[in-house]
Amino acid sequence: MKYKWYDDVPANSTVEQGDIVERCNIIIPNERHYSAILNNEENNEPLDVKEINGIVLSQSCDIQNEKIDSIILCPIWSLQKFVEKGDGFRSSKMRENLRKGIFPEYHLLQKFKGNELPEDFYYVDFHRIYSVPKAFIEALLKNKTRKRLLPPYREHLSQSFARYFMRVGLPVDIPNDEIKNYGA
Repeated sequence: MKYKWYDDVPANSTVEQGDIVERCNIIIPNERHYSAILNNEENNEPLDVKEINGIVLSQSCDIQNEKIDSIILCPIWSLQKFVEKGDGFRSSKMRENLRKGIFPEYHLLQKFKGNELPEDFYYVDFHRIYSVPKAFIEALLKNKTRKRLLPPYREHLSQSFARYFMRVGLPVDIPNDEIKNYGA
């Protein structure tokens, strides 16, 4: 049985988890401003605006039942640009590891073409997580068609997001040789 990865969502549809949000302005602190404060210098630009393409990670039930005021959005990036940039993903083995979910900070999405996004594989970057006012996202998407990631792929993305945050680094791990030689 084949499952579709995406649906085309008409304008004026409610926002849901898995919605692809193209060209969204994100407000972020201006690092130069805080550096200036620490050095008793003047910088009157405390905020920067950055445009991203992203995917909604907030739960649909929380959005629809008015349980949240902000929506969690993570950026998505073209795999082609990632490969061109280098970072080891030019190797087919690294791309295969990305596909398998070996890198917890990234989640690979099947190819799609957005309104302004070229057709490509995209990956979700969990390094950057933005909280965007729900009313802003609703207004941005009100008159726009968009792609929506469908089940079970949406739940798989949500699981990857959770796995990234639930990792626990131990100060001392069980030595590999002790397990290898156990019972020998």
